[in-house]
Amino acid sequence: RQMCIRDSKQLEIKGEKLHHIGVIASNPKQSKHLETATMIIFDTSVDFVNLRAETYADDSRIPVAIAFGTPEQDAKRRDLTINTLFYNINANIIEDFSQRGLKDLREGKIRTPLDPCQTFIDDPLRILRSIRFAARFNFTLVPELVNAARLPHIRSALHFKVSRERIGKELLGMIKGPRPELACYYIIDFLLYDIVFELP
Repeated sequence: RQMCIRDSKQLEIKGEKLHHIGVIASNPKQSKHLETATMIIFDTSVDFVNLRAETYADDSRIPVAIAFGTPEQDAKRRDLTINTLFYNINANIIEDFSQRGLKDLREGKIRTPLDPCQTFIDDPLRILRSIRFAARFNFTLVPELVNAARLPHIRSALHFKVSRERIGKELLGMIKGPRPELACYYIIDFLLYDIVFELP
């Protein structure tokens, strides 16, 4: 929130129209551990969040502990290397703290920033996000990610740690994307059909 207030004052000095600053307060009971602020800058909604590090429990995809972190820690907690890129507005450069994000983006590869088993155990929904991004951009899933996604304990984690609602939301994103047939192929290939399409 403080950064939004500071930026708002800078915009006011430059004669820009000021907008309301929206704040979503931290609420650990709803897995919202850190405050988020939103403001309009040049007709674009921008979210402000702190860099963070997370710790997960074995029985939930919701982090049990979140703390302020470094750019490296924040990048490593993300689902895919292509989503670990930062834009440094002061230096006007893209920063790649995973050391793979730009390369994977150029080469069209879907890879996790950490070992895929660890990434998927922490939050098994990332398996479906990997599929959705691969189908959306027609990117290649790297072999180690595919092998990890097929492991019985990883598939079991997806079944028990992720709600039907969240699975449905990812599935809807796949169906509305440009290559729903490719997403369905990956779901079957990863042996996830019975989990994704489980009847209530």
